[in-house]
Amino acid sequence: MKNISISTFINIIFAVAFFAITLAFVLFVNLDKERYIISQHQRYMFIAESLLKRLQTYPSSEDLESMYDQFDVKEVKKRDKKLDIINNSELQLIKNSYIGRMRVYKADDNFYIYVQQLSYNLMLKDLQPKPYNFQIALFIYTLFFITFMMLYILLGRKLKPLKKLTKQIDQFSQGDINVKINAYSNDEIGKIARSFAKALEFIKNQSKSKNLFMRNMMHELKTPITKGMIIAETLPNVRDKEILQNAFERMNNIIKELSTVEKISSNILNLHKEKVEFFHLYTQTLKLMLTDALPITTRFEKFQACVDRDLFCIVLKNLLDNAVKFNTHGDVVARATKQKVEIISHGEPLKNELDYYTEPFSQEEKRSDGFGLGLYIVKTIVDLHGFKFKYTHQKGQNIFTIIF
Repeated sequence: MKNISISTFINIIFAVAFFAITLAFVLFVNLDKERYIISQHQRYMFIAESLLKRLQTYPSSEDLESMYDQFDVKEVKKRDKKLDIINNSELQLIKNSYIGRMRVYKADDNFYIYVQQLSYNLMLKDLQPKPYNFQIALFIYTLFFITFMMLYILLGRKLKPLKKLTKQIDQFSQGDINVKINAYSNDEIGKIARSFAKALEFIKNQSKSKNLFMRNMMHELKTPITKGMIIAETLPNVRDKEILQNAFERMNNIIKELSTVEKISSNILNLHKEKVEFFHLYTQTLKLMLTDALPITTRFEKFQACVDRDLFCIVLKNLLDNAVKFNTHGDVVARATKQKVEIISHGEPLKNELDYYTEPFSQEEKRSDGFGLGLYIVKTIVDLHGFKFKYTHQKGQNIFTIIF
């Protein structure tokens, strides 16, 4: 029941209530019908027995008419009518006794009592009006049905803004921050809608401020970096020139990563997948790392990966950067097959679960360099590709795995 929506729950409640009322109505009608038939038969037997006993005293016509009035019956005197009732009507009850015979017939919703004793053959029509219990029950049932339908429709209209608000919240959760929240009512749903609209407006403003800050910062940083790279070209010392160029290129790559983080947080990062040889991905990754002379041992199968080339190179760069930076001894191992990519380094296991490090700005306490965005970017890009990202520690080795 916890996972059932409110509208579905209300539909179930109304369906159960409607079924219960309908069942109660059907049971009432059947029980009332049985009660009526039993009381009716008892009445007819009483009338028949009273007449049969009276007939033993050879009553006059006036006496019989008096009894008819008393029992609210009328004698059918035409012989053809009697024969038609006997031959074509439904026999409801028959009873024989030492003083005579009694039968009850039903024809066209009318009941007839046929009494026989010696020379008497009396056919009596019941004049007592039929009870209106069924009509009353049907009226009450109809009233309940109309009331239930009105309540159901009113409740559905009341919940309609909630369904709309839920849809708008879903749109927002999928990255559409421009969704418009309208609140027309003053009830609890309207209050929630207005509160959410205020929160959404606050988030929009915060997002705009953050994006503006990031863009301005990256723009301001690119200008001195570009100037620095131009000045570095004029240096006569080749070694100093190369060191400065690598430093400026590294800063430029950091700005690109910050730009990637901005796109991730703004939910505007799009993939452009293509099939590319994994070795070419690795070669492009080394260019991002600004050096080929790294303590990395590669074990690659020859295969093509369907990935976004630029984004996946950022993933590999961040994993290799971390592995080289925190490797305690020996070479870092980069292993790749059609099923997975593994980056393996020696060192102590992580103090926390992997989820901790894939949150933005998360890092070990002892670290003083970096922003703690590396694994956050890795996890986000891997998830966008539909791959899995895992971490294990085995035999003194930290193993980060991307499973295709």
